[in-house]
Amino acid sequence: MSDERESIARQKISELEARVNSLERQLKRQKLARQSAEAFLETYSQDAYLANQALRKSLQASKQRERELLYLSRSASQLGANSTVASFIFSALESAVEFCQASCGKAIIIKNGNMVVGDDDKVLTSDNGWVEAPQLSTLIVDELPLTFTESYSHWCVNAVERQDVGREARVIHLMHQLSDNEYAWLALLTADDTLEEETLYILDTTKHYLNFGLRDKDKSHKLSHQEAAISSMEQDRKHLEERLVSADKMAMLGQLAAGIAHEINNPIGYVRSNTAVAKEIFSDYQSALDQIGDLCRDAGGHIAETFQKLEKDFSLEDSAKDIAEMFEESSEGIERIIDIVKALRSFSYPSSGKPSDISATEAMQTAIKLTNNLHRYKNTVHFKAPEHDATFKGNAGQIQQVLVNFLTNAIYATAEGKSITLSIEVDEPIVRLIVEDEGEGMPPEVLNKVFTPFYTTKPPGDGTGLGMSISLTIVEEHDGTVDIYSTEGVGTRVVVSLPISDAS
Repeated sequence: MSDERESIARQKISELEARVNSLERQLKRQKLARQSAEAFLETYSQDAYLANQALRKSLQASKQRERELLYLSRSASQLGANSTVASFIFSALESAVEFCQASCGKAIIIKNGNMVVGDDDKVLTSDNGWVEAPQLSTLIVDELPLTFTESYSHWCVNAVERQDVGREARVIHLMHQLSDNEYAWLALLTADDTLEEETLYILDTTKHYLNFGLRDKDKSHKLSHQEAAISSMEQDRKHLEERLVSADKMAMLGQLAAGIAHEINNPIGYVRSNTAVAKEIFSDYQSALDQIGDLCRDAGGHIAETFQKLEKDFSLEDSAKDIAEMFEESSEGIERIIDIVKALRSFSYPSSGKPSDISATEAMQTAIKLTNNLHRYKNTVHFKAPEHDATFKGNAGQIQQVLVNFLTNAIYATAEGKSITLSIEVDEPIVRLIVEDEGEGMPPEVLNKVFTPFYTTKPPGDGTGLGMSISLTIVEEHDGTVDIYSTEGVGTRVVVSLPISDAS
């Protein structure tokens, strides 16, 4: 019985030992597996850390490249975006401040030894734009060798002490020559005391963009000037062509007027002579009729009654008065035609002949006659003749052209029913021919341009804008002057002053 128990006990012990050995083997395997897992985790963690660090560096490098690309792209876009050199410099400064994340920046332009840009206390910041910062502005300006006259090949870096924050900073600056005796400075104040060399290399592109941009601006400026000059020449050419056409038309008109005046002059002479003879013959007939009437009345009786009856039936007395008035009106009309022909002939040859003595009164009266058709039914033209006439040396046709032009302008500017007054003032050794209207008047900006060639206030097609300039030229060639006084809503007064001739 006891042996059986021992056997059972030994069997159980053997089973327990086998179980323990199995458990020990399992534990050993688990321990080895845990050690392997821990080693793997440690390796993975190291790899993940290294990968994370590499990713961060790549991300930082990517952001840096993005900033560099944005800076380069922005700098390139500024080549054609700015119209002036100063605006181009300020745009370059703004891009550099943003790219370097500088505390502030400042642009300075020195011309002929004087600071023409940047002589204030303003600095450019990336957050607030231009701000007043006297201390920072002075700090930057003091670090710049402003008397230096050779362009930098690279950006320069100066270490400075910022008194406002009590730490060291850097001033990065570049100088570029714009033209003779004109230099531009770009300066950045940055808190970064470990500036990367690559950042400075990227900033160096600013110099190239400045070169490209300024050359482009210079060429664009020259090109725009050339285009403006070409445009002005083209306009001048068109104006000259118009002037030549106008002059040709005026010459043809002058020849036509001279021909018409010549053709009218001969028959009007016949009409004038015949009218005078007919008037004298009618006067003789009227005298004879009066004598016959007297004889009939003296005879009395049937003869007197018959004459009175005939005189009453045929209205001899009234008819005689009417015919006499017709002769007077015809004579007056013929004389007016003759005066107009004379005026046309004098106006048809404005540049021919030598200077002669011109009567101021006759010149004014001729101008009135030549423009009679323009003002007859529109305005009342008064002429105040002087007590004693004055003469001056000149070309009668040209003077007529001047007075007709001024009088025509007065008629054009004067409303219907209002008056135009022509007068002559003699103030030795000067005679003044005055045309004064009650027209609209001119504002100062128009009055200042009134003698400018091709300038006109008339609608297109109504004027060439040459009348006033040509008139001024003619008067100046006669050693005279033209003065114009005008008030809006009141009228205009044109005074032509000419030297009196010795014959006066």
